[in-house]
Amino acid sequence: MEILRILAGPIIGAVIGYCTNYIAVKMLFRPYRPIKVFGKTLPFTPGIIPKRQPDLARAVGKAVGDNLFGEVEIKGILQSDEVKNTIIGGITDSIENAIDGETVRGTIMKLASSEESYDNKKDTIADFLSVRIIEGIKSLDIAEIITKQGTSAIKQMGGMLAMFVNESMVSSMAGPISEKFVDYLEGEGYFKIHQLVENEINEIEGWSMDHIIGEHRLDKIRTAISDLYDKMLGDKIADILNAFDVEGIVEEKIVSMDVEELETLILSVMKHELGMIVNLGALIGMILGLINLLVL
Repeated sequence: MEILRILAGPIIGAVIGYCTNYIAVKMLFRPYRPIKVFGKTLPFTPGIIPKRQPDLARAVGKAVGDNLFGEVEIKGILQSDEVKNTIIGGITDSIENAIDGETVRGTIMKLASSEESYDNKKDTIADFLSVRIIEGIKSLDIAEIITKQGTSAIKQMGGMLAMFVNESMVSSMAGPISEKFVDYLEGEGYFKIHQLVENEINEIEGWSMDHIIGEHRLDKIRTAISDLYDKMLGDKIADILNAFDVEGIVEEKIVSMDVEELETLILSVMKHELGMIVNLGALIGMILGLINLLVL
């Protein structure tokens, strides 16, 4: 009986300490929702973490956004060779796959909404080029060209013609010829130029994209994409961070989590430590029971 009396104090103290800490740990999460009696919410309901879940979400989001995944960290990740090469490689691989074995027409048709739309755009391009060619020719001083080139050709021919036909005479004929030439360009000449342009476009349509771009140009495309990527990170990193909004995403995820799911998540990380706290309660209770025996 004496032994039981001696052991009873430490054992009871250990049990009380264990149960007290066990309940305290459980009260971190339980109850999940407030308990009301006669319209009044009972104290300590819901548990600490469910009650402070929005504050916890805000604090964790701020910690992650400011310290763990801020501007420096995101920029370091995006500028790393592995990520950069993966992104650039993916873009260039997509370009290579898109043009592999494709003709110019086939490639453009992938971007066009329909065959009719493609043909309309092709006609528009042919019209535009034809008009630009005619405007370019008209901008030249055709009369002066005829005068100089005609006079030079006549002098090279020599003979009686070179003696009687001079630059002034050629110039007097160059003006009317130039006007007739312009009239021809704006009329029948437009249709002939338009046909030539269409023929060139039709020929280009059949060219292979591999032939047009080639490995040399793909290297230039890779370099251009790499430079653009670096410039984007330098100039737009703040916009990228705002688009990510790491702090807001983390906070939203934690707030939207079910309390049971949140409990499982926290226990998966801290189960051992929380178990140690419960066991520590039992140890402290036992020590207090032994001290009580010594004092009494």
